[in-house]
Amino acid sequence: MLFRRIVLCALLVGALAGLLVSAVQHWQAIPLIAAAEVFEGSTEPAEPTAPLAATAHDHDHDLAHGDAHAHDAAEWAPEDGTERHVWTAIANVLNAIGFGLVLVAAITTWEHLRGRPLASARTGLVWGAAGWICVFGLPTLGLPPELPGSVAAPLGDRQAWWLLAAASGAAGLGLLAFVRGPLRLLGLALIALPFAVGAPHLAGGPFAGYDIGIARQMEALAGPFALATTLATAVQWLALGGLSGWAVARWVRPALADLTPTL
Repeated sequence: MLFRRIVLCALLVGALAGLLVSAVQHWQAIPLIAAAEVFEGSTEPAEPTAPLAATAHDHDHDLAHGDAHAHDAAEWAPEDGTERHVWTAIANVLNAIGFGLVLVAAITTWEHLRGRPLASARTGLVWGAAGWICVFGLPTLGLPPELPGSVAAPLGDRQAWWLLAAASGAAGLGLLAFVRGPLRLLGLALIALPFAVGAPHLAGGPFAGYDIGIARQMEALAGPFALATTLATAVQWLALGGLSGWAVARWVRPALADLTPTL
């Protein structure tokens, strides 16, 4: 009963948050992606000195930022227009459902361990903000959002560093929030660990090899794109957190109370 309610709440929360972030992306991020793709298709960047795996044509689905626009020219991709928007929304909803499962379960566990009603839309916003810091905020300090056509370090290196940043951030924030005493300071060290290791980057910048004029136009798009991505992910995580807290209080708490033995 409890597990089923957690899953159903995560499905509802993820669907709502995923549709909301899709609307925000349609308003801000997607036009910038489309503009960058025009420049990307207008020229072939010169092959950088890095390994072939790091060329601009090796687009990947960015774990840190959830960029649904990445694709490989040899693989199937949705047509521009309605089809692309629909598949982007589906990807956003599935992504949000996964994060919703984590948040609903975490908030439920937190309330159960504390032994009193704590979950609400307000406390959920705090959980959502913490999730945004771990999954986007901290990793972005080392690996900013990438426009299509950006030259980047090998995918495996970036994924490994992102996982380190996200896991260290989650563990560090957990220690700072829930642990008392000197051990709490270990949280700061964990948060700083990925930056001591250093994020993987290629020499020459993300638009190395492009014609100078196109490179400057891509650089002009990079700042607004980073801001738009930051806004979209913040909306997603705050919506996930607020809705998760509300859903736990409304539907999960009664099932949780049934598991608590009466004295």
